[in-house]
Amino acid sequence: MKVGLLQEGDLTGTDTASRYHQLIEEVVVADRLGFSTWGTSEQHFSPPRFSVSAPEVLYAAVAARTQSIKLRTMASVMLKWNHPILVAERLATLDIVSNGRAEICTARSNNLTTLAAFGVDPKETRAQWEDSMDVLSKALVDDVLEHDGPVWQIPPREIVPKPMSQPHPPISVAASSVESHGNAGKRGIGVITFENYFGFDYLQECVDTYRSTFADSDHSTVAAPNDYAGLYVATAYCAEDRAEARRVAREVALGYFEFILDLYIPLADNPSYQYLDRIKALVENRDDLDWLCEESPSVMIGDPDDFVHRIKKLEAMGIDEVLLRIDGVGHENIKRSLELIGHEVIPVVDPDHAAARA
Repeated sequence: MKVGLLQEGDLTGTDTASRYHQLIEEVVVADRLGFSTWGTSEQHFSPPRFSVSAPEVLYAAVAARTQSIKLRTMASVMLKWNHPILVAERLATLDIVSNGRAEICTARSNNLTTLAAFGVDPKETRAQWEDSMDVLSKALVDDVLEHDGPVWQIPPREIVPKPMSQPHPPISVAASSVESHGNAGKRGIGVITFENYFGFDYLQECVDTYRSTFADSDHSTVAAPNDYAGLYVATAYCAEDRAEARRVAREVALGYFEFILDLYIPLADNPSYQYLDRIKALVENRDDLDWLCEESPSVMIGDPDDFVHRIKKLEAMGIDEVLLRIDGVGHENIKRSLELIGHEVIPVVDPDHAAARA
């Protein structure tokens, strides 16, 4: 079971410039400790919890300071403000400068503030993502890209550079609904379950749908099918004592959850996001950290034994990698948490990888 790290430049207690340099240092620590993957999302207009709006630039700095850890965008928003040709070129460039360590997770945006600023109708995000994914897949492998789709019409063009990883770096998608997990399986790409506060039964339904759809679909035309299933843990923090962990991470965990509720409640009324009706049942627990830690796959706060127990449970459910969002609790706390996970959790849940790194 792989253990990765996802950070989004939470500015609590600091400024953007300082936090970016701290992030780079934290990834260096995670690389040394055997974390499988590091990544950040593309976020706009949402400080202080999210400050990374140009992740590709930050990834280049991280690539120069690390040796083994995979670098995966989590996630690159494949809508009209991110032309898929530009996404392909940047991914290939990162793959080259990192010596083949680049990966990409893509997404539709679920942030109405961002969609409005960039002039994208929420009802059009699925069609834009689908056509952009078709362009991305071609741009990474075809000698000459040509595309005539419902969103993008591209005359024959040679794309430079091509990635070092052959045929191309692994591709996945961030998904929250059962339907989106099935679409990922049909397309033959990996899936990362994002912001699943709906419980472990719902997570199992998502994973089972992905696995069964992937197995039943024809991927003969897919250059590099990827049957990877990850889980994004929206708030994670490990301390030597469970009570101490929850004391330190309480504010960031409940604050992030409140952000999700504020984001999703209005979105739930949109016809394209009807599955979010489920989130209304979470409102009554918006201040209950213990409930979130026990009932939600999206919160993992506790001691190393708590982490091992939870990760083994997720592995039994069919998850390949957990991506821990350890952010917003201060630079020194983050490094201490990484050290604990690296020394006491990863060797238990991923002993082969830990031994290889040692």
